[in-house]
Amino acid sequence: MTTNTIHYSIVEGMGHLMLNQPPSNKMTLDFFLEFNEMIATIGKSNEIRALVISGKGRHFSSGADLSALLKEIHLKSKVGLNGEITLEPGFLTENYNAFLALDQLNIPVIAAIRGVCLGSALELALFSHFRFSSEEAVFGLPETSFNLIPGLGGITKVASLSGKANTIELVLKGKTFTAFDALKLNLIDRILPKKEFLHQSFSFAGSIAGDYHKEKRKLYLRNYFTA
Repeated sequence: MTTNTIHYSIVEGMGHLMLNQPPSNKMTLDFFLEFNEMIATIGKSNEIRALVISGKGRHFSSGADLSALLKEIHLKSKVGLNGEITLEPGFLTENYNAFLALDQLNIPVIAAIRGVCLGSALELALFSHFRFSSEEAVFGLPETSFNLIPGLGGITKVASLSGKANTIELVLKGKTFTAFDALKLNLIDRILPKKEFLHQSFSFAGSIAGDYHKEKRKLYLRNYFTA
């Protein structure tokens, strides 16, 4: 199944959702609409026992299409009588709910990350159950550089994984950081060689498919990587 922005396939009972707008796999408004629909479909189906998410080509994703995002925020914003600006509920809530639905899938979800993984893309990865990265991957939440904040649940996810102090620093500085930094911050689970990280992601997914329980997360990782 291929949409304008996503390629989805099933191999040996495992789904592969690939962000499909190379070279940077920018997350456009169309992407979010298609992603929302696809996760809803996957959630209602019993076709797959695990889901791997990756990006086509060199990068996972550079994150949201900034110009389109700012335009949408402007269109959806209202100025009150006292000058306060409010954003109508809508696309941001829908996108957050899609990420939340991903997190709530009863099958393991593995984000296989290479190249850049920034902004909304990192938020997407954080809602996956496991995150594997190649050595050269670059991460970041740069929203404050554009007078925004991460708006799809990333702040809460980083805080739960890495603590409030690290979250404040990452969000306010908006700087990029390496895969090795991400591992130290507990934002990814494993760094794998670039040539085999996607294969290893599918192999790991297969090892726990059909017997997945979130409370056993650390046990799954330990058993697979020490076997």
